Amino acid sequence: MTGPPSSVAELTAASLPSLSPAERRVGRALLADYPSAGLGSAARLAERASVSAPSVLRFAQTLGFEGFADLQSALRAELSARSNGPLTRLADAPSAGSTLARMVDQGRAQNDAALSSIAGLSESSVDAAVALVADPARRVFLHGGRFSHLLAIYFAGHLEQLRTGVRLLEHPFGRDLGITVDLGRRDVLVLFDFHRYQRSAVELADRARKAGTATVLITDDMACPAAPEAAVVLVAASTVNSTYQSMAGGFLLTELLLPPVMDAIGEPARTRMALWEQHRSNELVP
Repeated sequence: MTGPPSSVAELTAASLPSLSPAERRVGRALLADYPSAGLGSAARLAERASVSAPSVLRFAQTLGFEGFADLQSALRAELSARSNGPLTRLADAPSAGSTLARMVDQGRAQNDAALSSIAGLSESSVDAAVALVADPARRVFLHGGRFSHLLAIYFAGHLEQLRTGVRLLEHPFGRDLGITVDLGRRDVLVLFDFHRYQRSAVELADRARKAGTATVLITDDMACPAAPEAAVVLVAASTVNSTYQSMAGGFLLTELLLPPVMDAIGEPARTRMALWEQHRSNELVP
């Protein structure tokens, strides 16, 4: 983590290496079913983690909370924030300064948040995501939410120039249901789900996990409800001081993943790109 954790999930993930073995089991149990596992009793979470109830209390205190009740209050606050839409973030009055100055300030804030979150990604997670997406033996399916679907479209548009077997799922439980039903162990699902999180994303991730499909989730917070179902989770911050959540971090992370994917595929990607450009030559203006 290069910046302060923005959720209990991020705080837990960042603290795992320094926790005691029992506390680490509590942290992993919480992350495995986040945030639901932390909203029940301490005894229930202890049972999930196969530790004693006092270990749950020590876990909460090690994370900086006064006790388990304090940790639960933080989880409930996160749930409340998840459901907040643009209307709840409307400012009473525009910020001081010209329109351009406000745009530039907002751009800097979004850029800083995006880079900070990307810099905090684990190398193993990035490497795993690249390996899955670049594997020629796997089909790659992509899907996103109401706005994050734009990221899925963007990523798919680039990936299909690099490799075969790329397919965008527009309606995984509608006209694309046949593909969803056929998901298997040699497939990869690249799922985009940003605040406000969607039930359909959780359902698709759950279906993929049950089918043995590896899900690469690109989201804005480890608290994303689909995270426990994913094999790899990559976080690109979207929370900035504005009416609308920013997709800038998601687009930046998506673009930054493309060069290493191309390198991992190697010469076949370059050959495919050359053929792609050859077929497109007539439609491009010289």
